[in-house]
Amino acid sequence: MTDFELRRDLRDLRGPREPQRDLWPEIAGRIAADSRLDQEPVRRRRRWPLAVAAGIAMMIGVGVFSLALRDRADSAANSSLAEQSRLDVGQQIQRAREQAALSDPRLVSAEVVLDAASSELDHALSQQPDATFLVGLINRTNAQRRKLARLGLDAS
Repeated sequence: MTDFELRRDLRDLRGPREPQRDLWPEIAGRIAADSRLDQEPVRRRRRWPLAVAAGIAMMIGVGVFSLALRDRADSAANSSLAEQSRLDVGQQIQRAREQAALSDPRLVSAEVVLDAASSELDHALSQQPDATFLVGLINRTNAQRRKLARLGLDAS
């Protein structure tokens, strides 16, 4: 087939064509069937109220469970922190008095704060050994402690 014949066949396809059979009866039947489906009531199950109720019940359960865990953890933490704070505060006050006589009181107060923070972070890490953010906080506290020691050495 040459290029000329191909163009001529394409040009013949461009004209109007009659279908081999009448399509209108099928189209009218489908339209009528669709209109009958639209008129029938659709019975749908509404499940969203059940889902909302289940979600609310789940949230209440999780809230009660977390409150129970928090109360248990708070009571255990308060008893151990109270004992630790009684011992540590006395030691810290004695240490602060000794160093205040030797160096700048601002450095001593900063050291007391860093010691308290360090002991609290150690206690928190013993409670949650998986908490990697606590290790980062301990490292930052130790870095601050080293910086404070350098300042103390430079001051004296």
